[in-house]
Amino acid sequence: MATSFGIQNTFLTPDVIAREALLILENNIIAPQVMSSSATAEYTGAKVGDTIRIRRPAFFGVDTFADAGGSSTSVKIQDAVETSVNLQIEKHFDVSFEVSSKELAFAVDDFNERLLQPAMSALSQKIDEYALSKMVNLGGLAEADFAAPNSLADMAAIVEKMNNQKIPMTNRKMVVSPAMQSALFSIEEFVRANLRGAATSPVEEASLGRFMGMDLMMAQSLPIHTVGLALAQAGGSSAIDLVGAANANESEGTSTITIKSLVGTGTLDTAGGVAGGQNNQIKAGDTIRIAYDDGVTRDHVVVNSSPVTISGTTAVGVEINPGLYGIIADAVDSESGGYTGVNKVVSTDNVITVVGGTNAVQSYTVGAAFHPSAFQLVFVPQPNPMGPGTSSSTVNYNGMSLRVMQTYDHQRKRDLISVDCLVGAAAVDGRLGVRVPSTGG
Repeated sequence: MATSFGIQNTFLTPDVIAREALLILENNIIAPQVMSSSATAEYTGAKVGDTIRIRRPAFFGVDTFADAGGSSTSVKIQDAVETSVNLQIEKHFDVSFEVSSKELAFAVDDFNERLLQPAMSALSQKIDEYALSKMVNLGGLAEADFAAPNSLADMAAIVEKMNNQKIPMTNRKMVVSPAMQSALFSIEEFVRANLRGAATSPVEEASLGRFMGMDLMMAQSLPIHTVGLALAQAGGSSAIDLVGAANANESEGTSTITIKSLVGTGTLDTAGGVAGGQNNQIKAGDTIRIAYDDGVTRDHVVVNSSPVTISGTTAVGVEINPGLYGIIADAVDSESGGYTGVNKVVSTDNVITVVGGTNAVQSYTVGAAFHPSAFQLVFVPQPNPMGPGTSSSTVNYNGMSLRVMQTYDHQRKRDLISVDCLVGAAAVDGRLGVRVPSTGG
């Protein structure tokens, strides 16, 4: 019998378990299917709390060149404003369980079914819950009536919003909640498009097929946003907006914009405070809609770590994602014809509107439609532990990384298997996504 166990144990090494665990994780997890994970290999050795910088594309405007002849003709030279975003390695997820000598003697398939699959299912849910929580930081907001999209018109409005934000047409994704999925099933055209053969994995079960140019997925744990006090207490009309203005000229790439004189319609008073003396606060996850110099109105999500109170004519800085972008409206000095050094896209007193809630809509589930490049999901490959008594293996595949450790607990006389991963995620380019709110969950 001992010889039999010895033969079986040669198969269930940490290396074998790690490879099997990663395959099971890939078949259960949604986030890496819809988010970019191209930066994973660059950050070996990072640990929880470390902050890494993810580059975002430079902002450029396009000029129509006119050859006036002679030496007066020149192109307009722009600064390459290449921005970056912080991504923090925030989570160290671990699933540890006790195994007996009998369980270690299982064939690989039996070990997978009885122990590894339940462990990886729990781990995948935790990673998805964390990574998909970053959808609240996408720039666009498809308001509609805050109900889950349940008609072709609702879906068309989401696609139109994506097109207006110039999100790439290829590889678009949409992630919805269970309630949003139920609403989609009321669309006859969607049901017909969704007909397909039997699914072979949990990820395929979550896939809702391709519709209106997007790959749709259902996720069981999506973030819920509760709006700031100003939006929550802004009267009874679903059309209530809080209207302010830019306090100064702002250039492309700016990620903190100053707002002044926030007032509103309905029950808001002219001093900018909500009637009844309530705080006029906006918070992370709320949306500001900015009128640009090029005539286009663009959405930005508030990302301040603490709520921002805007009152009267006091200018207050609001951190936004994405930073300001668009066509450069004032890059040339009118007198000299030369470059001014300021790529202004928003002028002083341009209208800024805070949208996304009313006293009837104070919280909603956040689904999203986006391009994978809107996000960066980083799995940090981990080193083998230096302490004695532990066998370990780290495997990397398709942007994911898992470590498996097999340890013997001398105090309690038991074998332990630990599967862990080090993860960070961020919305690195809010231009490339649209939040889809649903008050129905």
